[in-house]
Amino acid sequence: MIKTRCSQNSKKQRKLRSIKRYWQYYRLRLLRLKEHPHKIARGFAAGVFAGCFPFIGLQFVMAIIFALLIRGNKFTAILGTWISNPFTSVPLFLFNFQVGKLVLSLFINNSDLHFNWDSFAEVKDLGTEIIVTLLFGSLLVGLCFSSIAYYLIIDLLKKRKNP
Repeated sequence: MIKTRCSQNSKKQRKLRSIKRYWQYYRLRLLRLKEHPHKIARGFAAGVFAGCFPFIGLQFVMAIIFALLIRGNKFTAILGTWISNPFTSVPLFLFNFQVGKLVLSLFINNSDLHFNWDSFAEVKDLGTEIIVTLLFGSLLVGLCFSSIAYYLIIDLLKKRKNP
């Protein structure tokens, strides 16, 4: 009994250490980039913006395109897309949907935005409204999150240069 408890604790400790090493590795890689801090931050913000959209699989492509458009770093753009990883994608997209629904209800009668999730056929019939609401919410949340990410990365990089 004692051995299994100790082995479980050691497995948890090893797992935590590996997660910490993973994050430390990418943090150091980010800090060691030789480009201008604003270019690095623009790339990361482009990735966060792309990561807020529900296009799983296309987020990397979107991030690189956005990074090219705003002259950001492509590596940090790819890192930024991890805002919607397998653990956060469902809560993030539900949040985006709710934000879209809240903002659109200011312009559209609120009863038109009430969705009945009981039947798949009803959801399928409302597909366009659901997609537009989700994409609009994703756009707004993406703009907010990418702005925050830009300033956080700039602050992190400035602290690195001036310890």
